[in-house]
Amino acid sequence: MQEKRKKMIILTICAITLMLASILGTYAYFVSSINNDSRQEAEVDTGTMRLRFADNDEGINAKLMLGESITKKFTLENTGTLDATVSIEWLDMINTYTEGSLTYTLEYSETEEGDYIELVSSTNVPTSSTEFTSTLVPDITIPVGKTYYYNLVITLNNLNDVDQTEDLNASFSTKFVVSQPSTNRKYTLTIDPNGGTIDGSSEIQTLSMNVGDTYELGTNDTTGYRKFAGWIVSGYGSTLNDTTVTVGRSNVKIEAKYDSFKIQDAMRDIENGEIPKYVNTTVPNFSNPAITDEGVFALEDDYGTSYYYRGAVENNYVKFGNYYWRIIRINGDGSLRIIYDGTQGYANGVSNTGRLAYTNKAFNTQYSDAKYVGWMFGGAQGKPSISKDQAQTNETNSDLKTLVDSWYKVNIEDNNLSDKVADVIFCNDRTTPGKDATGLSTDTGLGYGRNITAYGAIARVGNPWQILITQPQPKFMCSQKNDAFTVSEEELGNGNLTYPIGLITADEILAAGSGKYNTGNSSYYLYKGSWYWSMSPSSSTGSHAAVFNVGEYGIGNTYVYNANGAITPVINLKAEYVKTMIGDGTINNPYREDGTSI
Repeated sequence: MQEKRKKMIILTICAITLMLASILGTYAYFVSSINNDSRQEAEVDTGTMRLRFADNDEGINAKLMLGESITKKFTLENTGTLDATVSIEWLDMINTYTEGSLTYTLEYSETEEGDYIELVSSTNVPTSSTEFTSTLVPDITIPVGKTYYYNLVITLNNLNDVDQTEDLNASFSTKFVVSQPSTNRKYTLTIDPNGGTIDGSSEIQTLSMNVGDTYELGTNDTTGYRKFAGWIVSGYGSTLNDTTVTVGRSNVKIEAKYDSFKIQDAMRDIENGEIPKYVNTTVPNFSNPAITDEGVFALEDDYGTSYYYRGAVENNYVKFGNYYWRIIRINGDGSLRIIYDGTQGYANGVSNTGRLAYTNKAFNTQYSDAKYVGWMFGGAQGKPSISKDQAQTNETNSDLKTLVDSWYKVNIEDNNLSDKVADVIFCNDRTTPGKDATGLSTDTGLGYGRNITAYGAIARVGNPWQILITQPQPKFMCSQKNDAFTVSEEELGNGNLTYPIGLITADEILAAGSGKYNTGNSSYYLYKGSWYWSMSPSSSTGSHAAVFNVGEYGIGNTYVYNANGAITPVINLKAEYVKTMIGDGTINNPYREDGTSI
């Protein structure tokens, strides 16, 4: 019985211990490892200073509850023959606590038991996730033969109205050193344009400065989606007033910061009837390839105003359905048009077949009729068309449409993602504007059978025979309702699709920065290293139907039977879904549904 009672007591104590550990574990605490030699010396011009720690301990190892403090005692002794002035420095310090969580005070006395005088009132411990050196207290004068006594008190503060959850896993470490008076020392001022240019230079500048020196920052210029939004000061001790830097008693880095076009902000602005911030209001020169990040531009579409990405943009990544996509544009109805880019994020300029959904596929194995430029066409495969209306009747799927529909079924519908996909127009522009517009002297404009025909996109992006267009101009509006492919939306669309999926258009390729027809560009975001199909008709030579593609370097054109073509599907995400996405669109933080892993 007694043995049983003893076991019950032990079990009760264990339970209480676990309960207390659980309760205490919910409070933030401060862990410090201040690794110091028990004695340090620093040689200065006026004598020798010796720094001693009273406890002969190499560090402080403590856990502080919110509101608690810990004290480190040390002495400074002048062992030289002259009075000496020195500074005490934080050396190789790291502090990842929330700004203001850790503060310190420093007091001194001429005798160990005497009255202590405050040298430094409550001051924030500088924060940084990388090692740096900063002044704890500057310019202390110690008379020859004297020893001064110091108490350094570090406190973990309980900040009102501030979430200090991250402080649970924060860290603080430092060493101490005595150095020359800070007023006599040089400090490094680093100025980083961070991808922009300062007075025309993108180089990082490193300057050696004295305490109190000032430096006037130049004009920061940026292009593309990033807009200059001021400067970030890291380090400690220096100040920035407008564009004037005043050097303090530590090394300091001044880094340009930027605001950028963000989908979440743009959706909010569009909903409020406003033009999104950071949209480029100029009209690009579409003849030239966009080899840099040119940002976001506006162009009218069937629903209103589209906002499209152009060039080597780096903020248009989306993670959806376990795949990475790149944003082509925000459509006029607020939906988001995206193009497949693989199972991982790829940087611009990377050639990789992993960025393609399929390789080695023909647009259509039948090709000797103008009707085969269609995403759908009239009559059965192999049956000649006898009129333009009959050729453009949306009756039979092209081979590529059948394949793309199958991809949607497996990857979107079967994964219960269809409710997030919008029913928005995919334009298969089969207009026949005639030879004066297309530049093809033999163009009949008839658009059926074996009649030589050139289609509308040629007049906007260029053609395979001669580059007549000096100023190509993309168009996001679909001229013929019959070519405006939708599933059930029939006010503007044709309602002939099975699934809301298609391919990119020649106009979207041009807008994205390809340059006019057959112009090289391996830098913009559509480049994948292999050519892949668009759904924009190019021409029918009488015996071979052809469509445009995203070429290996720019916009290209090929016959529909070419079995070397790749496929990168395009879908549109519903505006309601887009508004809830998190992320900033970069490769490491793509736009995505909240809770989706990267």
